[in-house]
This record gives sequence, C-alpha cells and structure tokens, in this order.
Amino acid sequence: MTSYTLPIPELKRLEPILEELFGYRRAMFENELLNVYRTKYPNGISKEVANNYMIACPFLDEIAVDNGAFDYHRYAPRPASTSMELDVKSFIMDTEHEITIVLSNDTILKQLDKLLQDYGEKDSSETIRTTLLIVAAIYDKHVKGELYTEITMSENTLPYLQQVRPEMLKLFELLNTKRYSPSKKKELRVFNPITIDNGVKKITLDNSCHWLTDLLDDYLQIYLGVKSLEEAQAELKEVYAEKKGRKASNVACNLIMYGTFHLLQKYSSLKTKSEQIRMTLDYMGHLFEADSFNDDEASTNAAIAYLVKQGYKPQWKPKQIEDYNFSPNNQSTEYLW
Repeated sequence: MTSYTLPIPELKRLEPILEELFGYRRAMFENELLNVYRTKYPNGISKEVANNYMIACPFLDEIAVDNGAFDYHRYAPRPASTSMELDVKSFIMDTEHEITIVLSNDTILKQLDKLLQDYGEKDSSETIRTTLLIVAAIYDKHVKGELYTEITMSENTLPYLQQVRPEMLKLFELLNTKRYSPSKKKELRVFNPITIDNGVKKITLDNSCHWLTDLLDDYLQIYLGVKSLEEAQAELKEVYAEKKGRKASNVACNLIMYGTFHLLQKYSSLKTKSEQIRMTLDYMGHLFEADSFNDDEASTNAAIAYLVKQGYKPQWKPKQIEDYNFSPNNQSTEYLW
C-alpha cells in the first residue's frame, strides 16, 4: 500500500477531464473528502458559510401511479418531501486542503514517472501524470468493490443481466431475422404464425395484424433497448457466449483504454497515433494483469475507433455487473422487465 497527497484545487482543475474521459464522479472520493472535513472542521462550519452549500435531500419516495405494463414511468419515484442538508463534498472542494489517495500498487508512482520519461513527456506531464494517478486510484477502488457508482442495484439486477436479458436478446434476434422475397426483391421481416409450447399444450397464433410482434417490439424497446439486429447479435456473442481462454471483453479495460488514448491526444506532445496507442497500452500494463487485455496496437486502434463510432460514454459499473448492459430506455433501477 502507498499513499499520495493530492491538493484539492488540483483535483478540482482536473475534474472536467476526468469526467469527460474516464467517467469520474466526485462521489468516488466521498470518503476522502469527508475525512478532510472531519479532520479540519471537527466542530463543523458556521451557519453563514453552510448556507451556501445546503442542498435538498429527499427522504421519502413513493411509487408513481401505474400507467401500464409497457411504460417504465409507472416505476418512476416521486419525492414526497425533502429536507436540507450540508453538501460536504462541494464545500471541501472549494477549499485549499489536500486529500490522501491510497493505492494498492506500491510502485505505481515510479512506474508512471518512468513511463512519462520514456515517452519524453516531461514538459507536459503534470496534467497527464496526476490524471492517470487518479485513474489508477479509481480502478483500485473498483477492483476492491469499493467504488461508488451511480448505478443502484436491486434484487432483480443480476437475474435481469444474467438470465432475462439474454432471452430478450434472442427474442429480438428472432423478431428481426429477415428472409429474402424474390417477388419484391428485398429482405422482409418474418411474420409467420407463431407457435407457443409450454410443455403441456401447444398453440399456433396467426399474429393477425402483427398484434403480437408489435407488442413484443414495444416491450423490447423499453426493457432491452438495442438498436439493431447486429447490436443484439454482437452482445449475445461478446457477453453471453461461452468464454474460452482470455476474457473477450473487460469494461474497465475499454474505459481506461478509451480515456487514456484521448487524454494523450489532447494533452501530450506525442505526434503520432501509434505512439499514443503504445503509451496507452504500456500504462494499462501497469494496471491490469498480463493477458487480461489485448495489447496489440492494430486491435487497440480498431477497438477505439469502434467505441468512438458507437458514441461511447465512459461509465463505471459495480464490478459484478461490469461486463453487462442495461437498457438505456428504462430509467427504473428496480423494475428491469
């Protein structure tokens, strides 16, 4: 274990970069900020100062009125009442104090300094060095399961991700599989009669006027939230297919790869994409276990280009669900299907 003292004004300066490129949220260092407050202000702060940092805090949520089985808004919480409390994090972030970041990797500071030196980043290293050090601390928390994220897990989260969602993907794939029509000379979605067999009885529905497939389409739009057949098939393959050998996907790897590369593009003196990718991979090599990510430059370049094309937004997830996807169209964190 090693610790690093970080001036709070420096953290505040880097927050926009960390948020944009690495999915940073101030609450990730809530414990460190609270420790500063308790140490520096054991008797609290004056009412006059506190008034500038008071925020509304809901303390009772009630479930909204049910608007129908296919509308996630029926689950949207409505704050019944609120109280006012001191936003300690915002107050501390406006001070000149320091926070102490604890890292499991005793040599990460030396490794980071050597990395910057090897790539000739001495003159522009402060922003890069401190940002990557903070990212290492965030990843350290993530590995330990101590990283606060904005994703709220319920008792339905793992069943949805591990059991229900793959079935939804298969259903989406079935509904969107196309056949070629020689008469119309184009591909058409298959709307043949649908057979349902529960093991006791079997019925065949004509799916008249596409009533059932349209209903399923609407349902999957909310609770699955994929945009295309290709996207559904890719998720089935990358997330749910039986893994052999090296892990096919690592959300933390993708996030840090994406963020580090774009950090170097914006703030380093490295002239070529090849150098930027190589330095990105060397940094990742200090964080991740050997063979836990693909360190090939060409593959990394393609992976970054794919993420950019998909409009990727960095977001940390709890470790046990980091490899899975949620529906972007369902705002409920409890009712997932």
